[in-house]
Amino acid sequence: MEFALPVRLFFDPHAEPKREKQVKSRVAEKPKKEKRLFCAACHYTVTRQEERISIQGGHEHTCTNPHGFVFHIGCFRNASGCTPVGGETTDHSWFSGYGWRIALCANCQAHLGWTFRSPTDSFHGLIINRLTSRANGVS
Repeated sequence: MEFALPVRLFFDPHAEPKREKQVKSRVAEKPKKEKRLFCAACHYTVTRQEERISIQGGHEHTCTNPHGFVFHIGCFRNASGCTPVGGETTDHSWFSGYGWRIALCANCQAHLGWTFRSPTDSFHGLIINRLTSRANGVS
C-alpha cells in the first residue's frame, strides 16, 4: 500500500512572500562588476574603468621602445595608484607633443607604464597585462 500526500500540503501560501524576499536578497547580494583596476602584482588600486580615454585615435596602443620591447598599453586620464619617477623626457615619445616619465605602482613599485604630459594635457599609458580587475581582497 502506497501512501501519498495531497499536493496542497506542500504549498504554504504564507511562505511565498518570505521566499520572494529571500530571492530578492540574493539578487541584491550579487557582486557588481568591479570598476576599479588593480596592480596585477600586489592588487593595489591603480585606476578606474571610467578613467579610460582615447588618445591620438584610440584607448589602446601597441608601442615598441628603442630596445625592441613591445608594450600593449591603455590610456587613462587619472591613475592615482601610480607614482611617476625619473625626469621627464620627450626622447622616443610614443605620443607626439608629450613628454614621459616611468609610472610605478604606488604600493609595490612594479613598473605599470608611463605618465605622459604636454603643455596642455596629461594622461597615463598603463601596460594592460600589468593590470587586473580582480581585487583578491586587497587594495
